[in-house]
Amino acid sequence: MESLIDSVRTFLLGCPYLKDGVFNVDYLGGNPTEYTVDTIPADNIIKQYVDGSSVRQFVFAFGSVELYGSDVDNNLANSTFYEDFAAWMDEKSRNRELPNIGADKSAIEIKAQGAGYVVENTENAARYQVQCRLIYTQKG
Repeated sequence: MESLIDSVRTFLLGCPYLKDGVFNVDYLGGNPTEYTVDTIPADNIIKQYVDGSSVRQFVFAFGSVELYGSDVDNNLANSTFYEDFAAWMDEKSRNRELPNIGADKSAIEIKAQGAGYVVENTENAARYQVQCRLIYTQKG
């Protein structure tokens, strides 16, 4: 059985807006273009039921290293990528095309929780990220 983060990574690899590049877990190098899925500490259980089943969340950050600098068109393209990425996840949720997260779990929704933003930058590259959340049910 895959872990939640591995299931999310596999799902995100299907995003048509990703460029060719390395896709890591909890690690992001400094060279454009690389991607990562990073776990974020959060309360997992949203609602617990008497039978032991629950509604849960898996909170994660999707990040990338992109070319960055004084070229406005390039920086706009980076921001547009994150808008498109969030819209893609919304569409997947609406269409019920969600990550396969195991026999005892069932995904309900996956979405970005805001816009992508620059976390840190150098003269030629920047780390962008957006916080995301997977909502799912787990059998008791």
